[in-house]
Parts: sequence; C-alpha cells; structure tokens
Amino acid sequence: MSENTAKIIELNSILKKSKGKSQRPPVGESPIFGKGMTDEVMRELKERFSLPITEEDYRNKAIFLLISKTGLRAKETVSLRFSGIFKAPSGENLIQYVRKGGKKGYSVLSEEIITAVKAYHNIADIISDHFFLSRPKRHQKTRTPITTRSLQRIVNSWNVKTCIGRTAHPHAIRHTVGQKLLEKAGSIAAQKVLGHSTPITTSKFYTKPYFDGSSYLEW
Repeated sequence: MSENTAKIIELNSILKKSKGKSQRPPVGESPIFGKGMTDEVMRELKERFSLPITEEDYRNKAIFLLISKTGLRAKETVSLRFSGIFKAPSGENLIQYVRKGGKKGYSVLSEEIITAVKAYHNIADIISDHFFLSRPKRHQKTRTPITTRSLQRIVNSWNVKTCIGRTAHPHAIRHTVGQKLLEKAGSIAAQKVLGHSTPITTSKFYTKPYFDGSSYLEW
C-alpha cells in the first residue's frame, strides 16, 4: 500500500469517528421534560407530609420543606446546623453552609422550615446541633448525622417519579426548584437561591427547551 493511500484511509477513519461524535447530544444537555418533578407530584408530597405522626413522618416533612424551598444539594442539606443560623440585616433567617467547591454559601430559611425541623427534634427527643440525624438501631440510643447516601434513600422511599420516569432523588427536587424559580422569578432569583456563580449557569441547566408564546402573540 502506498503512503498516500494509507493517509487517505487514516483520514477517512478520523472523519467517520468525528461525524459519529457530533451526532451525540452535548454533555449535560437536559431531556425535553427536565430532570425535576411535576407540580402535581410536589403538591402530593406536601399533602402527604402535612400531618406527621411518627418520627419518620416529621423528618420527611422537614426534609421536603427544606429542599423544596431552598433547592440545596444533598451534601449541603446533611451538613446544616442550628449554629449556622443568623439574622440578616433585612430580617430574614439565613443559614451558612459549604457550597460545591468549598466556598461559603447562604440560604434563607423560612419560619416554616425552622419550625418543622424543631418539631422533628422534639418528637424524637433529639438534642443535637445537626438538622437531620439517623434513627437509632434497636437497643441503642446513639444517633449520627445522616449522610448523602442516607438522604438519597429517604427521598427514594417516597416512591414518586421525576418527569423522565426516574425514582425521585434529592437533586430532582433541586432541579424542580430551579426550573420553577427561573420560570416565575427570573434567572437572578434562581441563581441566588441555587447558589450558582452566574445566572448563565442557571439558565443553561434549568431553562425549559420549549415555551408557550400564544398568550403573547395576539395579532
């Protein structure tokens, strides 16, 4: 085989591989219906946890309220402590946490969230700085802060699905929060709640790939 022929074959192979890669969706591209959950599912969960009875019920309510109102990541949620709460000059309850990447982050906690976490502690006789703790094993009283894996299992146990049919998980609730805020309050509000460095990141991952423009297109 001549040198020129070998080069042509090699070039054709590279072009075919390149063409195949270009047909794949970009990394991080969201499905058309997003990775979150529908409003109907969120309302069902809110109703389900509205009248807690057991310790598990109270913990579920507190976890759902917190994530669905703050959009915090799983790792951020399990790290929360009462000692991290302080008052903003404008009167809101803020809590400090460690963001993805190790930077400090701040989130607003409504009185409803704080009340729900305290109610969970009271019903379970918990005395701890940590928000969420494990349930003690039989014949034991020791509790430890829940891990991200534990939080994943807790949300999985709620037995609801995301818009794309996956079992619900903590990040699906975060995605639901981001998409709803972006739609109703704009990119700046969504960015501040989710803790992104810029609203560009928020828009990139949480903007719906479709929009009903009929209400704006009156001829």
